[in-house]
Amino acid sequence: SLLVLLFCFSATFAAVPVAMKCPDGWKWFIRSRGGWCMKVFVETLVQEKAEEKCVAQGATIAGVQNANESAWMRSELESQTKTSGYMWVGGKRVNPCLSSALTTACSRVTSFYWTDKSTVGVQGFTWLAGEPNNAFGSQWCLQLMSNTGLMDDVSCAATTLGYVCGKVASF
Repeated sequence: SLLVLLFCFSATFAAVPVAMKCPDGWKWFIRSRGGWCMKVFVETLVQEKAEEKCVAQGATIAGVQNANESAWMRSELESQTKTSGYMWVGGKRVNPCLSSALTTACSRVTSFYWTDKSTVGVQGFTWLAGEPNNAFGSQWCLQLMSNTGLMDDVSCAATTLGYVCGKVASF
């Protein structure tokens, strides 16, 4: 009957997985919250301006989920610039630690949070020795060094060589 035929037709298409994808030039990653697209941009900007550039792309400054993502970000920056340097990644100092250096309450894993609403956990926080130190009580943003893969807390008014944007993959 027509009803059986319609059921078989719809069941066949329901079983076909729909692939998530990224825009051209963006790299796809799988995260616990689903597909995530990232792109490295080379431009010397303060953190706020880098975030504005990401928002214009329908994205936000991306956090670092794991070593695989870090390696890709670093490679992208160095292949585009032919040098090493820092890039903005999506982390901010938590409010209770705004005026604090490293303490028991404000440790290497509790001083910062990921701002992109996709990165989870603390695996991506790979700090330089003695960091995050919150020098001068105003290092509230996060940068990643391309040649070492290590992070440093820095003033949001500093400039970096580039930044990484991230956004949810689409169907």
